[in-house]
Amino acid sequence: MLKPPTRPVSLVVATCVLVVASLSLVSGCSKTLSTSEKRGESLYTFHCYECHEENQLGLLKTPPKLHRVFSHHYLPDGTTLATDESVRQVIIEGKRTMPAFNGRLSSDQVDDIIAYLHRK
Repeated sequence: MLKPPTRPVSLVVATCVLVVASLSLVSGCSKTLSTSEKRGESLYTFHCYECHEENQLGLLKTPPKLHRVFSHHYLPDGTTLATDESVRQVIIEGKRTMPAFNGRLSSDQVDDIIAYLHRK
């Protein structure tokens, strides 16, 4: 009867770590933000955080949290498809109690916020 080959535990562990790290990179799960995502994070913190994260303005209707907004089929309103273009439209034109940011944010800044929301 043949004896199965043995491998050092450290080799098995190292292989598993390498596979997990490779899958993270391939799937886009890297924790490092791109330059656009970093700018978007800064813009989000300055323009969006008060309402969408903390509701520091004391609004009667709490704005939706935007974590994983693109992982859902629809935006929080339940009727609008979660696409870059629909999010861009909401940012530029506003919606319900959300003010319009047309003229306050450039097109590039809106793109940066959208890039950040894809990672958020």
